[in-house]
Amino acid sequence: MKNRLIITISDINGTKSYNIHQFLRKFIIIILVIIVFALGGSFLFISYLNSGIQKVKDAKAYQLEELENLYALQIENKVKNIEELASKLEDIYSIIGVENDATEDEISENTLKFIDLNKKNFTLKVIPNGQPLEDISISSGFGYRKNPITNRNQFHRGIDIPAPMKTPIHSTADGIVEFVEPSNTGDYGRVIKIVHNYGFKTIYAHMSKTYLSVGDIVKKGEVIGLVGNSGRSTAPHLHYEVKYINKILNPKNFMNWEFTNFEQIFKKERKVEWESLVSLINDHQQIPRQ
Repeated sequence: MKNRLIITISDINGTKSYNIHQFLRKFIIIILVIIVFALGGSFLFISYLNSGIQKVKDAKAYQLEELENLYALQIENKVKNIEELASKLEDIYSIIGVENDATEDEISENTLKFIDLNKKNFTLKVIPNGQPLEDISISSGFGYRKNPITNRNQFHRGIDIPAPMKTPIHSTADGIVEFVEPSNTGDYGRVIKIVHNYGFKTIYAHMSKTYLSVGDIVKKGEVIGLVGNSGRSTAPHLHYEVKYINKILNPKNFMNWEFTNFEQIFKKERKVEWESLVSLINDHQQIPRQ
């Protein structure tokens, strides 16, 4: 009896006993052990495959990330190259403009004598003049200078006016807002560009806050934003530019322009064709208003 296994089954019909040889019992145990090992091995093998697949996925993801970073870097370098080229072209244009776009003759006396008090006031209202900040001290002037960020000799298209954070910035003439960047991005950071009459434009950069939107009508002296340190800037200041069509002008000439020295701008800033412009203003002022 010691080499037999007795299995007893009871139900409603009675009790039945079955004798199973010890060998059969061992065989069943071995089969069960094999099944357990097979299941365990399958589980380990599947885990190994999953781990391998995950490693492949991680490797591919890493490669894709590296490619994305490489492409992003290449794009960024291309953008910088384009920006540098555009800056150089603009600088060259400005230099050429100084030599070739200067009017050969000063504005004529015949034209000047028709500029009365009303026309002077109108001109100083619609063409940039005066100070964008109440207190002015220039830390970096117009023209070539060593860039404080790149430490390279570059053309400075405006002037830098240091001021405490959140100092109010004023529009220097009537105009319409052409462009606004309200977030801190790019070289200029928060910036506003205003288009004025007769082809003039002013740019106000590195602001801490902008008050205007594209299409807004601005009056001379209106507060358009606050001084800041946004963009590529080393300290709170206003970067201020004045342009005429595509020509870069020295803002200092226009900041010093006022009623008492009205005719001075015609001699100092020779890139503007003042003769034709003043004649046009005279014509506009003579048109009767309904």
